[in-house]
Amino acid sequence: MTIDTELTAGSEGVLYSLGAYTGGVAVWIDEGQLHYEYNLYQVERTRVKTKTELPTGKVRIDVETRFQPGVRNGPADVVLRVNGKEVATGRIPRTTGFRLASNDSFDIGRDSYSPVASDYYDRAPFKFNGAIEGVHIKYSGEN
Repeated sequence: MTIDTELTAGSEGVLYSLGAYTGGVAVWIDEGQLHYEYNLYQVERTRVKTKTELPTGKVRIDVETRFQPGVRNGPADVVLRVNGKEVATGRIPRTTGFRLASNDSFDIGRDSYSPVASDYYDRAPFKFNGAIEGVHIKYSGEN
């Protein structure tokens, strides 16, 4: 997923979320850092975040998730890039072969219903206060 955005020093909030507190994926900005969480049904939460603050101005954020081809419920690698530069990586030890939360939504710029991540649970819907200029999703279909 690629998110084209305009950031200021105080930008914060959810860029996108899919699912709910009972299982989902979310990407957000908090205290100048980019955060990612894969919530496997509250059993296991994988978190990845940048170590340095994000730049301001027009910023392109890429979130790449690579599942193991042909391995159902296997691990996945996550790469976060900012303006083409790799800024954080992580490994989800196991994924689900089922829907994360079929009774919730896919949101851009907020987490509307049940928040995916406990990090912003008390601030839900944690609406993004910057400008999202475009979102591009590319699915490879490999798994």
